[in-house]
Amino acid sequence: MRLAGRTLLLLSFLWAESEGRRIWYEEGPLYESTKLLIAEQRFRADQLWNDTNQAIYAQAEQVQQAKDTLDTHQRQVSARLEEFFDHQYTVEWGACFKQHEREVAHFNRELIDKYSICRQSLDNVMAHFEQEVVEEASFLNVAAQKIADLAKICQVWQLKQSNFNHAGVLLCTVAGIGGINQRLASSLELCWDILLEMSLEELDTPSCSAYHQLKMQFDAVYAGIETCVME
Repeated sequence: MRLAGRTLLLLSFLWAESEGRRIWYEEGPLYESTKLLIAEQRFRADQLWNDTNQAIYAQAEQVQQAKDTLDTHQRQVSARLEEFFDHQYTVEWGACFKQHEREVAHFNRELIDKYSICRQSLDNVMAHFEQEVVEEASFLNVAAQKIADLAKICQVWQLKQSNFNHAGVLLCTVAGIGGINQRLASSLELCWDILLEMSLEELDTPSCSAYHQLKMQFDAVYAGIETCVME
């Protein structure tokens, strides 16, 4: 709405000139209105980038946290398995080891397999994020500057002078802002579509769910082994 309002304002100035009418303080209002239009659109583009950048950072952090949590769980599993097999010949662990040896060996194989699949799944999500979102977001990052550059590209300074081509300057400015905004809207839509795909549900893949469920079962079994040893 702001763009439309400012565009109408500029076109009204243009129409007034084409009719041979004098614009009040001809060297001021037209130039200032055009500069204000550019400033407003630059501010809007900058705000869109800031909001999107925050969402991108939050989503990247979410994926990284999922990977860190997975790695932490697997290190815990590895430490417990190592402890279990290292103590297999001690008096305290002997009987308990024999009782749970096959069960723990099964957990060992399954947890490693499911960990690898889950880790690969999360790596793929991050790779998709980096390839798709970052590429589109790069335009969002420079859109505000591109709008600001229109002041120089369209030679807005000419609007201060009555003997220059005001119509060309206005059309250049309005068309330039329109083209940048169109590209901005397209990039913004694609970025948010991908971010929505990378929701918590997307990170909780079947392979990752299977891993975490299996680890909970292993934790219960290991707690039983520790109880066995204490008895």
